[in-house]
Amino acid sequence: MKDTGMKLFACFAMAIMLISIAPAAAIADADGIQEKIQDRDRINATMDMSGNEIATQLRQNMTVRERYGEATENFLRIKANNSALNTEVAIEATKEYLNSTIDIMIETLDNDEYTEELNAIKEDVADATTRAELAEAAQDIRDIWKEACEERNTSAVTSINNKMTAVIRTSQAMALRLENEIMRMEARGEDVTELEGLLEQYNAHIAEAEQYQEQARSGNGQGQMQSVQNMRQAGTSMRQANGVLEEMLMELKQYREGLVTLTGDGVLSAEGDGIAVISGNFTMSFNADNATLVIKDMAGDAEVDIEDATYGYSNIDAGNSDVDNRAYVYHNLTGDVIIEGTRLTVTLRGTDITLDVEGSGNMIFTGEGTYEVEGVEKEWTAPEVDDEENTEENDE
Repeated sequence: MKDTGMKLFACFAMAIMLISIAPAAAIADADGIQEKIQDRDRINATMDMSGNEIATQLRQNMTVRERYGEATENFLRIKANNSALNTEVAIEATKEYLNSTIDIMIETLDNDEYTEELNAIKEDVADATTRAELAEAAQDIRDIWKEACEERNTSAVTSINNKMTAVIRTSQAMALRLENEIMRMEARGEDVTELEGLLEQYNAHIAEAEQYQEQARSGNGQGQMQSVQNMRQAGTSMRQANGVLEEMLMELKQYREGLVTLTGDGVLSAEGDGIAVISGNFTMSFNADNATLVIKDMAGDAEVDIEDATYGYSNIDAGNSDVDNRAYVYHNLTGDVIIEGTRLTVTLRGTDITLDVEGSGNMIFTGEGTYEVEGVEKEWTAPEVDDEENTEENDE
């Protein structure tokens, strides 16, 4: 959105420069370039004919933007001394400025239709002999620039609006899921007062973003700058909503069935059928029947004791893990396993799972079962459709 604002400012600045060519207008400020003009004049004063030829060659090698900058400085210097712009030198300086303006517009807009129109104006500039004719060409240039800026900024606002719509819809869906989860927690007898307050804040920020977006879309005759500002406000509201969402998710971790955080104190014990995902720095021992085990060793220090278990297939036997070290995978695993490491993610899917975990990290238990930590027993969370699909991806 910041880039869009700068483009609008650039449109405004160029329009002001072109207005100054009209007889009734005047240049308000040339002080900023006075030093550069004086330096250049001193250099030009010492140049002989050969030097002028070199200078001409240098100008030809300039970029479009460099030529535009030099032509602008020269035009401002001459206009400061001759506001009527009625001398041959002033006419030529004005032509050079208009042509360099056209060149930079062609480069910036990169549009065949505008390029054709601007090149036609170049021919008018070449044929012009009076300030009035040049002023007419300048007005044509200004009209094209204004139209192009409006078109580009409208496109930018439309793109931002589409993205904002997607963000708002996703956030509204999230709010509905959170509301349902809070209702289930309340039905279990949990105190959800704080969560309800956070959800109310979350919905308020989303509604505020939606309101700003609607104002940006409707416009109400306030112009593109106001539309950009309204979109920026909508973005601010969504960032505030995301801040509240993060706070809610942290709060929900304390209540969610099947979601546990270990801080390094005590041991977690669990048993059941389904999927267990453990991430962190821990030592884990488990027994399972006909299970799939995936171990991602991020630190490269994992120790896996599988001597008291049998399995049907492992990528370690095939040598895959030694090549890319992505993960150790065991299929149809039955028996006792011990795993230890500092940056591990272990995914275990099977039946008759019993496990103990000691250390720090996060755990998710999905399926049918119970777990106990710090003397509190809870149930595994009910499986969702995506759980098995995500585990299949991990296996691969």
